[in-house]
Amino acid sequence: MTATQRRNAVAATSNGCPTVADWLTRIEALNDADLTESIRGIWCGRDGRVIVPVDARSNLVVGWYAGCVEFAYLS
Repeated sequence: MTATQRRNAVAATSNGCPTVADWLTRIEALNDADLTESIRGIWCGRDGRVIVPVDARSNLVVGWYAGCVEFAYLS
């Protein structure tokens, strides 16, 4: 997957405002080892925002409100 395809795929995971649990499943379904590793851990809370490293060049940025993922992108 190219870098552009990866960015687009990550952004698409937040389409439809999925629950955090559903969003995590969507990220894992991308079958990208770096992304899957970056989401390991505990994701909880009704509201939040995190920035986690994916690789040496990019971070995964995710924000959710009322249990719904509103945005996800690679920076």
